[in-house]
Amino acid sequence: MMNKRIEVIDALRGFSLLGILIANMLYFQYGVNTEDGIEPSTWWDQAAYYFTKIFVEASVYPIFGFLFGYGVILFVRSFEKRELSAKGPLWRRAIGLIVLGAVHITLVWDGDILLTYGAALLFILVFFLKRRVKTWVVWSIILAVLMVPFLFMKTTFLDLLAKENEKAAVILSNGSYLEVVQHRIGITDDEFGVIFWLIGLVIAFLFLGIIAFFAVGSFILLGMAAAKVDLFKDIEQKQQLVKRLALLVPVGLLCKAFLLWDHFVGTIIYGLGTYVLSIGYIALFTLIFMKVKDSKLMDGFASVGRLSLSNYLLQSIICTTIFYGYGFGYFGELGVALGLLLALVIYSVQVVSSRLYRQRFSMGPAEWLLRKFVYLGK
Repeated sequence: MMNKRIEVIDALRGFSLLGILIANMLYFQYGVNTEDGIEPSTWWDQAAYYFTKIFVEASVYPIFGFLFGYGVILFVRSFEKRELSAKGPLWRRAIGLIVLGAVHITLVWDGDILLTYGAALLFILVFFLKRRVKTWVVWSIILAVLMVPFLFMKTTFLDLLAKENEKAAVILSNGSYLEVVQHRIGITDDEFGVIFWLIGLVIAFLFLGIIAFFAVGSFILLGMAAAKVDLFKDIEQKQQLVKRLALLVPVGLLCKAFLLWDHFVGTIIYGLGTYVLSIGYIALFTLIFMKVKDSKLMDGFASVGRLSLSNYLLQSIICTTIFYGYGFGYFGELGVALGLLLALVIYSVQVVSSRLYRQRFSMGPAEWLLRKFVYLGK
């Protein structure tokens, strides 16, 4: 039964990586994700844009966070069975994710999530690891509610960065690799630039750690609670519960459609819809998995999921090479619809390559590197 549970988790993680790629495609192509910054001019680009915003964006990262939290509890249990403490390896896991995320941001792409999850895990270790399930659920709800003000702050912040986005678009579409890296990490030519950058880096990391916990902490805690009660164990016997939760999909989509209502009430309903849709997606995917768990489709999702860290980093490398000026230079030229199609093509290639890779190797290169650090090479 443990293997079945792991297969569900791996397949769900692979599915979430598809959603992450689709959502990130707006950033890869345009550097921003607002309609004002993208300005889709054709009906098919508008349809692809609103499909991404309503069906995908902000509702796939929580799934990844849920699985991350679920994995934390499984990780702790594996150590407890051997009467060992998991704290040391978990701290190293958090630090390893932060380092990988920092390297990813610096050398590849600034839309990183690894540093976010690493920073969030630090908060989990300090404040929540030994808490009860009820406490995790309560704080999951509290964090979700506290995220509402950030929805308004995000909109205002993007408006303030309008001119900066125009400058960034020029650098990303025409700049050399070194120019893009310099712009990404914010180093200027000023003689005090490096000093101010180092100070700003420390402040930014502390701020990012807090924001990261607010952004993904809700679903990490929810995933931990789900693992503690063995949600995916004997899942076939819980079909009624899963079916009820799957009904949240249309409710979440309806709420997220309020994105079209330019009003603070619409923003709140949209924010609620992102979380509701995430829970619905988890349940609906689980239902589908139970029906076709032996299919090539689910095996493909699971293959990508087992190599999720390597596949996530590979997505960044492929897409920045396609769109940025130091690569093929298609920044802002394909359109949203073709970008969506490209995401499906890239993911399909990852499914095939992941299945072939798993025939010879048990883990991806990034997973291997992180594992070596977590277990100190043992």
